[in-house]
Amino acid sequence: MPQVAIIGCGPVGALLANLLGQAGVETAVHEASLDEYPLPRACHLDAEIMRIFQGAGLSDQIGKLVEPSQGMEFVDSKGERLFTYEDFERSPILGWCEDYVFQQPQLDRVLREGLERFPDVELILGSEVTDLDSVDAQFVVACDGASSNTRRNLGIGLADWGFDQYWLVVDLMLDGDAGLPPVIQQVCDADRPATYVPSAHGHHRWEFRLMDGESHEEYEDHRRVRELLRPWLSDDAGEIVRAAAYRFHAVVAERWRDGRFLLAGDAAHQMPPFIGQGMCSGIRDAANLAWKLKSVLQYAAPETLLDSYEMERRSHVERCIAMSIEAGRIVSGEVSEFPAPDANDAERWSRLPPLAEGIFSSGPDERIGHQARQPRVLASGSPALLDDVGGPDWYLLSRVPRQTGNWCETVLVDDLTDLDGGLDLLLAGQAAVLIRPDRYVFGSANEHSIGDLIAAAERLVFGGVR
Repeated sequence: MPQVAIIGCGPVGALLANLLGQAGVETAVHEASLDEYPLPRACHLDAEIMRIFQGAGLSDQIGKLVEPSQGMEFVDSKGERLFTYEDFERSPILGWCEDYVFQQPQLDRVLREGLERFPDVELILGSEVTDLDSVDAQFVVACDGASSNTRRNLGIGLADWGFDQYWLVVDLMLDGDAGLPPVIQQVCDADRPATYVPSAHGHHRWEFRLMDGESHEEYEDHRRVRELLRPWLSDDAGEIVRAAAYRFHAVVAERWRDGRFLLAGDAAHQMPPFIGQGMCSGIRDAANLAWKLKSVLQYAAPETLLDSYEMERRSHVERCIAMSIEAGRIVSGEVSEFPAPDANDAERWSRLPPLAEGIFSSGPDERIGHQARQPRVLASGSPALLDDVGGPDWYLLSRVPRQTGNWCETVLVDDLTDLDGGLDLLLAGQAAVLIRPDRYVFGSANEHSIGDLIAAAERLVFGGVR
């Protein structure tokens, strides 16, 4: 019997299976389809997601598929900039560029091929789970999408956030330079709100809001689609590979855990795509859940640790949904005042809010709950990113030697050469900083309180078991 069964092998389910396989957790992945979905869907990911792929040992392969994004701006109907949220040109603080674009079929393939590395992971294609009692595993994670059968069979409802619009999504492949904008554009036009995404390797995406009285059926004729594209490029440019209507809405499952069953990704939450955090939020779910399942199954942590999964992820997702809805209201002309641009602050930890509660220390460090910096270092004479030195579990970056358990690696600052000053910024004057497996800052300590910091983590994760 596998320890964990995953229902659905999209990006969230496949990434979770890779992380569990890396941890040596016996895992079965049930995927209803026999073949990978061939058309583009998600096309944006950010630095934190690339960092998660790094932790899964897949960043080299995925790095060949993605292209750095040059940013996003909000423009008027003539393409004149109204505002931008931030400068995308700053030096990476998480070890990766701020944003990337990609084609999802290529990403799906790498994630599935990654499973072949692990003898304890079985991918079962053509396996549609209709009877949850038939799933023989200690824990079951439903990653089966927005229309999740698992969620419905568990009787879990969705809380509606009141945002509901239909948009036409157009994907076009284009060779060469057609003079299109190099950055993502949100077109604030009350007559036809739109989004343009210059994606990777010749892929371009447009999203056009379907206005009152329009139906998606009329756009099954690509000549009608070309009319929408005409302000952007000539009628004979590129090949339209998809034109499909999507409902942009915002919902969150009423609960994310029901006994041994857990929800992740679109099965747990859905949001409009205006800030590109839909798939990213699901990948964060997987990274959060993976280390907690490992702690329960391999380190004898109590099952109550899994309750912190929803506690941490729900509040973060809900704040991302609120940001996405606000961006959608701006694009649709429902907001008359634009937000002030963010300053290009080298000390800023993330454009997204931190995790507000959960498995964290109670110290005063304002970085708690934020992603930890990931400096470039020399370790044993070889260049590396800090996470690769710290390993896949918790790690303590420390100026002084400190003994930790098998759940945590100690990385001594004196054993590293700081290539860009990032170690000092990460420590911020403290003797040590403790970093979780999903790379959030648990807490920091001076030389005399490192033991208290480690003990706090053991108490919160293992509940006094150790």
